[in-house]
Amino acid sequence: AAAAAAAASISKISNTKLYSTLPETSFDPALFPTDIPLENIMGGKTVRTYPLPPGQERVQLLFTTNGRPLKCKVGLWLGPLRQTHNCEIDIEDGQKTPFRYTLKFKPVGQVLRIETSKEHELPVLAGVLIPNKERQKELKKNTEAVWELADKTLIQGGSVEGGGGAIRTWEIPEKVDSIQFLSWARDTGMKSFKMKIELLQGPNNKKQDFLLQCGGGSQPWHGVFETPGNGWQLRVTNKKFLEDGLYQCAVLPFEVRE
Repeated sequence: AAAAAAAASISKISNTKLYSTLPETSFDPALFPTDIPLENIMGGKTVRTYPLPPGQERVQLLFTTNGRPLKCKVGLWLGPLRQTHNCEIDIEDGQKTPFRYTLKFKPVGQVLRIETSKEHELPVLAGVLIPNKERQKELKKNTEAVWELADKTLIQGGSVEGGGGAIRTWEIPEKVDSIQFLSWARDTGMKSFKMKIELLQGPNNKKQDFLLQCGGGSQPWHGVFETPGNGWQLRVTNKKFLEDGLYQCAVLPFEVRE
């Protein structure tokens, strides 16, 4: 059964015919821009904050480096005590595999917070793009279209301590240079989700590592992971507990070489 499930996952992502019903905009590079102006944030737990005005419900983010490891934390805060989103990023080479995603949130005026790691020698190049209202509508339309038409996988939580949750893996075909990852709990109870996302290239050779936490009902998470070369595998582990940890995710190509 596990072998059959793995084979099905391979066919889902490698057979582009299965995605022929997706809108063309799903694979548009403009969906996750790489030309966002970048700010150099020094290492040593340096913090930058970006107020998001009321009425704003999406922000686009890009993180890279000049060839060094990419380590930082991204948080979304509603007031001084409530954090509605958290993403901890640990990438071996931020220039080779930059990281970009679109974050959805409630339009009540929140603050985006970026904090670098404690290592002073690891600065981060961060880009924060606040799209206008028309662009927000386009992003919303595309996210919902992809979600409705893509194959989705259920991932269940584990123990009450937040460990032992279900693990799902996807083998990434060689010609796929980057993949889209979309996660949402809209259809599984509208609960928040917490997961560990790992991208490996070869046995036990982890290249990218993320800890992601979102209010899953109202916050679909849509991001792009770079997978240049061959031998990539995506591994997702549910870090919440059984009664309150069920969510769905979809994995599909973004940039594919001919």
